[in-house]
Amino acid sequence: MHDAGVHAVPLSTPAGTTARTRWMVSLLLLIAVTTAFFDRINIAVLFNNKAFQSDIGVSDPAMMGLLMTAFVFPYGASAVLLSVFGDAFGPRRTLSAIAAILAATMAFMGAASSYAVLFAGRVVIGVTEGPQFATAATTVKRWFPQREQALANSLWTIGSPLGSLIGFPLAIFLVTQYGWRASFYALAALNALVVLPLVWLFLKDRPPSPVEPRSTAPQLSFGQAMRRLGGDWRFWLLPLNNSGTLIYLWGLNSWLPTYLQQARHFNIAMTGFYSALPFAFVIAGQLFFAWLGDKTGRRAAVCGGTLFMTGVFCYLAAIAPDANVAAWCIAISAGFWGGATPPLFALSMQIIPKEVSATGFGILAGLANIVGSSAPFIMGVLLSATGSFTAGLEFLVLSCMVCSLAMLPLIRTH
Repeated sequence: MHDAGVHAVPLSTPAGTTARTRWMVSLLLLIAVTTAFFDRINIAVLFNNKAFQSDIGVSDPAMMGLLMTAFVFPYGASAVLLSVFGDAFGPRRTLSAIAAILAATMAFMGAASSYAVLFAGRVVIGVTEGPQFATAATTVKRWFPQREQALANSLWTIGSPLGSLIGFPLAIFLVTQYGWRASFYALAALNALVVLPLVWLFLKDRPPSPVEPRSTAPQLSFGQAMRRLGGDWRFWLLPLNNSGTLIYLWGLNSWLPTYLQQARHFNIAMTGFYSALPFAFVIAGQLFFAWLGDKTGRRAAVCGGTLFMTGVFCYLAAIAPDANVAAWCIAISAGFWGGATPPLFALSMQIIPKEVSATGFGILAGLANIVGSSAPFIMGVLLSATGSFTAGLEFLVLSCMVCSLAMLPLIRTH
């Protein structure tokens, strides 16, 4: 389906940049982001896999959670420090290099026989994927006029929940049918044979002519940008709130399949369904609450309220006696979580000065990911200490509710 559309429309024409060409660029970004998410979460499917545990010689839940933390912490640091690569080398080379490194690393991890090798591979994936979102945003800024940028960005950012929606059932199928090593090799092939050729052959760094006049404002240094941001107390409420959303995201992404199998005793088919369902709710929540935030103009209230309700339904999942009720509570919780992110970004655009937007968004995402990276490990430690997932879910509940309070000082004005 993707190949036919891509070959039919070249991404550079002498006549200029058509609307169809621009949206093909956004489609390529969607493919790159969605497939990259497969590589982030596939390890979570293996936390309860006996063959995997035997082959690497580790079965402790805390050590399993640390494999996800090994990705998220470098990912957050890389998002802050290496996102400049997208500007320095251009979107085409940057995104192609990301796909190539992911392909090689996933193949390398598929052949691993020790925990240390897998841990190192997860670190490499985190560092590699860190610049991806900033590069995608840069691509949209180059190719789309301002009036189309919100929709263009929404298209590729859906790749995150879509990656989990497709990725969990896909990884479960591959592992069940062909073994855990084959799942790594299949994702390596996807990067090498699909994503890399599509990006390298069909993505151009810039349109034939600028879509809008370029800004003549001087570029601020990192130090100048930090001074602008540091003096505004409102800015620091944003990463505090976002920390709660990313603690929930990485905790859920890491432990959901294992929770469904171990604590709720679902079979493989139902585990695949209930692992994907929350991310369908995420997409619906993103669309509805983005509309609600724009309609009411009360983005801080929507942002804080949805994150708080994320915690409420996560708590209901923890205490629900019925497995199906618990799974649906998690899905509803994820739907509210999806609603917390779009108004946060819209709110950030109001608070972060335009001339320091790149630095501001890098700090916002990077700091929150670094904080969120602790969630998989902490949940693993709690599981190891208590033998139950209840404490881990309650950790997510507390994180969401406490961090949602960061929006309270902004509710009256934003």
